[in-house]
Amino acid sequence: MKAEDPLWRRTLGTNKLENKSGWFIGGGIIASLAASLCCIGPLVLTLLGVSGAAALSRFESFRLPLVLVVVVLFGIAGRALYVKRNVCEPGSICADPKKYGRMVTFYWLGLVVAILGITSPWWVAWLFS
Repeated sequence: MKAEDPLWRRTLGTNKLENKSGWFIGGGIIASLAASLCCIGPLVLTLLGVSGAAALSRFESFRLPLVLVVVVLFGIAGRALYVKRNVCEPGSICADPKKYGRMVTFYWLGLVVAILGITSPWWVAWLFS
């Protein structure tokens, strides 16, 4: 590794990227929940009896950037899990089939949670119409 390499290349250009894919999955789930805050948040707070929950609808303007963050994070995690698997170093996740299977399961479960969060404006409206 050269000293003049940019930080993103040192971080994302290594074969240890799949060892960091859990961080990308977790970040994608958090970003998808934040993106759905404007839609699911008022619904949940209203069901719990909290007044003033409509104030969360002002987070609608952050929705599109957070959706883009979700797509990027899950894209990086998917690339790390599936494309980079061809180059497998000892000690990496793909070297241990048990760890790799667990990470793939978390990836797909996290992706389902992210899709539910991103599409919440449509299914919440449909659910209560």
